[in-house]
Amino acid sequence: MKNFASTTETTLDDFDRAILRIVQSDNQRSHASIGEDVDLSASAVRRRLARLRKVGVITRDVSIVEAAKLGETLVLTVSFREESPEIYTAFELQMQALPEVRQCYHIAGDSDYMLIVHVPSLEFYENWAKEQFMNNEAVRRYDTIVVWSCKKFDTAVPV
Repeated sequence: MKNFASTTETTLDDFDRAILRIVQSDNQRSHASIGEDVDLSASAVRRRLARLRKVGVITRDVSIVEAAKLGETLVLTVSFREESPEIYTAFELQMQALPEVRQCYHIAGDSDYMLIVHVPSLEFYENWAKEQFMNNEAVRRYDTIVVWSCKKFDTAVPV
């Protein structure tokens, strides 16, 4: 994944921003349809989208699945006994390898990391968490928050 900071804000013009607003809500629209809304030709939209992907502004095109229909979403905070770059790197590599971990954030405050985890059931989670956290001697504590329902979920970044 390319770093957005390498693409300065000034490289995005009003057409790019308009295109980004559209594809963040529906990336299945045709180039022609997007072009009609932003007053560009389909080929101009295609070229701009290709450039936005090449420079790393658009990193992936995905379908968003209704998570609640496929299991349980949990929010976890993880704290370590001791802190070091090696411990953090090992933990980050462990989390990246786990398909249940959907998001992993290194955070400021009382906890060191926040995770968004998706599992098929709470019973599965209990066993999974024991294996992943209780067996990790670096982990001092992990706290789990069960998500009852989602009231807002948006992947769009304001442009």
